Parts: sequence; C-alpha cells; structure tokens
Amino acid sequence: MSKKALRDIPLQEITLRKYESPSGLEKRELVRRFLLSVGLLQPGESRDIIVDLFELLQSSKGNGLDPIDILKALGDKRGASAPNIRRQLRRMKDLKLVEKRQDGYHLCEKFSTVVDTFIIPFVVTQSLERLREYSSLLDN
Repeated sequence: MSKKALRDIPLQEITLRKYESPSGLEKRELVRRFLLSVGLLQPGESRDIIVDLFELLQSSKGNGLDPIDILKALGDKRGASAPNIRRQLRRMKDLKLVEKRQDGYHLCEKFSTVVDTFIIPFVVTQSLERLREYSSLLDN
C-alpha cells in the first residue's frame, strides 16, 4: 500500500489562474496578482508573507539577502518565521523566480523570460502532455 502512495506524489505541480488585465494596479497588488496567477498565493489567504518577501527581494536592488537579513527586515509580520521564509524561498526557487547566489537570494532578472523559457515549456507544456497521455488511455 505504501508503494502506491509514493506513486501518487506529483513530479511537479503548478496552479494557473487568470485575472483581469493588470493595468492600473498598485505595486503590491500587482505582485499579489502575479503570485496568485502562478499559484504561489491562494485566493483569500490572509498570510501573504510571500508578497512581503517578494517585494523585499525586489527592493534589494541586486543585493543578495540571506534568510537572517530577510527575517530582520520583515520583523514581526504575520508568517515571518524562519521555517516559513525558507519554505517560501524554496517555492519561488522551484519556479525559477528566485535564485541563490553566494551573496544570498536574488529575484531573477526578467519574469517574462522565466515564464517564456521555463514555466510554459517545462511546467505547463509537459503537464499538458502528461494529461493528454492519461486522457488518451481513458478514451481507449
């Protein structure tokens, strides 16, 4: 039974959401909608520390931040614990939005490039191909 449970673990997972056009949004709301769109934030989630983390990394102006610096900067915001910060960094790193260098964590250079070169071809397209395989076997 445990072998079957291991087979049900997804190899990769992504949630995509479509919202209205982003024109006229303030910076925080734009970040929030982007993170909602790629599934890193859930609708109605009150603990949006990932938004604060993303904004902090974006405002670091190319300077790397380590988790200790991030914890100090986020202070006593709800959800700003060391394990949660590491978890959120790992989630963003898995989608190639964040990279770890010698001097700390950085946001990637261009998010549109990440979407075009990683998320669409390696996450969305491959997931759709696997979905086609399952649906084809169901049809037979």
